[in-house]
Amino acid sequence: MKLALGAFNAILFAILLALPLVEARWSWPRYLKKIAAGLPGARMRHFRSLILWEWVLTLAFRASWALSGRPWPSLLMNRVWPMQSALFMVYAVLMVVAFWRQRRAILARPATVERLRKRLEFAKPLLPHTPAERKLFWAVSATAGICEETLYRGFLTWYIAGLIGNWNVHWAGASAGIWIAIVLSSLIFGLGHIYLGVKQVPRTFLIGLVLASLAWFSGSLWPSIIIHTAIDWSSGELGFAILNRPRPANLGADDPATAT
Repeated sequence: MKLALGAFNAILFAILLALPLVEARWSWPRYLKKIAAGLPGARMRHFRSLILWEWVLTLAFRASWALSGRPWPSLLMNRVWPMQSALFMVYAVLMVVAFWRQRRAILARPATVERLRKRLEFAKPLLPHTPAERKLFWAVSATAGICEETLYRGFLTWYIAGLIGNWNVHWAGASAGIWIAIVLSSLIFGLGHIYLGVKQVPRTFLIGLVLASLAWFSGSLWPSIIIHTAIDWSSGELGFAILNRPRPANLGADDPATAT
């Protein structure tokens, strides 16, 4: 059993390493061809596929972890001071409110909306275009928050720490091994978005680094899960609103977003 579980962890690690290449060279180009051809339901099927595979990997990993009898604190479910945990949860909720307010502020400025319309061109295949796609994207956002935090901030950080000789990571104190694992897992997370363009890798790497640090300091994955979900949900909601907003004939010269 122990050998089989160890092999499973190695396979999951290899899958997470290979995903960026598979996505960039095969899955994403095929999906773009379907979108370009106007294939009905292509975006909905892509969303469902994302949800399915992320949950398959996550549930399989959690099952293997439970069977191994390993302590859940090693997945950042560590005991911390109640006040410390509560403060980070409050911070996560405040971030959700901040994303919501930011979206409202952006949509109130036509010039800003038009600038973002151009900047979001690279992500249009991933953004919901119809009400049905919008609702499904909510599930995509929740899936990304729960599954990617479990796989990247939980499993991957733990596994890399093990590879560098620190298997029993309880996150009770800082060490070089832990921070190396955090940086490397964040880098792999960033490379996982290379299919959107090389420019997105540094951005997602930094986001992963922030989320991993948040998980470490809070002693729990939940604050990072909430913020990750909120980031994706807010991006989807903003993208949906912008894509479905008619282009204005003329932008007001007094619009604050036009100031330089």
